Amino acid sequence: MTFEQCQANLMTIRNRQGTQCPVVKVAYNGTFYQGRLTRADSDPENRGDSPSPFGLLVLESLGLGRGPETILQIADIPADGIRDMSAA
Repeated sequence: MTFEQCQANLMTIRNRQGTQCPVVKVAYNGTFYQGRLTRADSDPENRGDSPSPFGLLVLESLGLGRGPETILQIADIPADGIRDMSAA
């Protein structure tokens, strides 16, 4: 997935859920991860001046307690790999 694909996909999901930190399901190397998105390097405010194509998505576990974060590399996510959990 490119940064542009990631940003477009996340904008659609954020608009649908009405939050900057939507609940998503991400396909990644044959496994699905789900959680609340807390950071996306595809967002302009997180890109910085680095020309690197390798950015991250950070997912926080769902629930009341804070669990470990899941860190996924955007380049390893397939083009249709980010899904809206509220649209099940």
